[in-house]
Amino acid sequence: MIGSTVLGLDVGGSSVKYRLASAGQADGMPDAIAEGVAPALAEELPATLAELARTVSAGHRLAAVAVAIPGLVDEASGTVIRSSNVPALDGRALGPELSALLGVPVSILNDGRAAAVAEARWGAGAGERDVFTLALGTGIAGSHLVDGVIADGAHGSAGELGHVVVEPGGRLCSCGQRGCLETLLGAPALRRAWNAAGGEGSARELLAAYDEDDPRAVPIVRTAAQHLADAVLTLLALVDPGVVVVGGGLASAPHRLVELAAGYVAEQATFHRVPPIVPAELGRWAGAVGTAAEARALAARVVAA
Repeated sequence: MIGSTVLGLDVGGSSVKYRLASAGQADGMPDAIAEGVAPALAEELPATLAELARTVSAGHRLAAVAVAIPGLVDEASGTVIRSSNVPALDGRALGPELSALLGVPVSILNDGRAAAVAEARWGAGAGERDVFTLALGTGIAGSHLVDGVIADGAHGSAGELGHVVVEPGGRLCSCGQRGCLETLLGAPALRRAWNAAGGEGSARELLAAYDEDDPRAVPIVRTAAQHLADAVLTLLALVDPGVVVVGGGLASAPHRLVELAAGYVAEQATFHRVPPIVPAELGRWAGAVGTAAEARALAARVVAA
């Protein structure tokens, strides 16, 4: 049996990213002993998460687990309040259930928070005191860190920029509202627009086609970038962050959406103080890095107690 480890799980609408790290590592970014992506079988959670944890940590002593969920969570009780993209988890006491299956302490946190912590500490926001991170993927998550502490609001649900209505009366969102930013800028929305224009594949194929100046892709990507710019301008008016970090699968290299949106923000800003708007550096692994760090902190708290 090898030394004590911790596991971070980043649950998305279609997959689970994981990172196994040493429990005894110093406070720097948790280096991966193992990392990867597994299918998300929401109907069978938490059993599939427990099985994944056992498989990934085989041969290691597992000390703690942290799980990032897209949606609202009660971190104190480990309960998922509402997850628009993984609705099977709504109301589930996922933390206690998974802890009982694995026999180790389990922490549950919002996916935007997990990614934001990682990017602010070890990614594109490192060295900055005021960082707002947006994660663009199946959904759109956000989190604001000031002096290393998350400003998550009175009820722990601040940062849900993806569910701000930007097109009143528009498409029905998974949250129940119509016209949320997520319905225009999330990966499923871009895939729909791309397919309707005659393109094939996912939002990634759309972005690749844009790079090749495909006339079907160019207006879709530019419109998406404008929606992102509108969201950032709203963010600047309400929060005034020192730097905006944009990550998630849709903001991966070559960062076309980020570059276009930053240009639109610069052109359209009026009274706003426009901070640097930069692509995330940790890519799709930010959430897994953040949860591994949370799991490491949880293990330390258990030992200290």
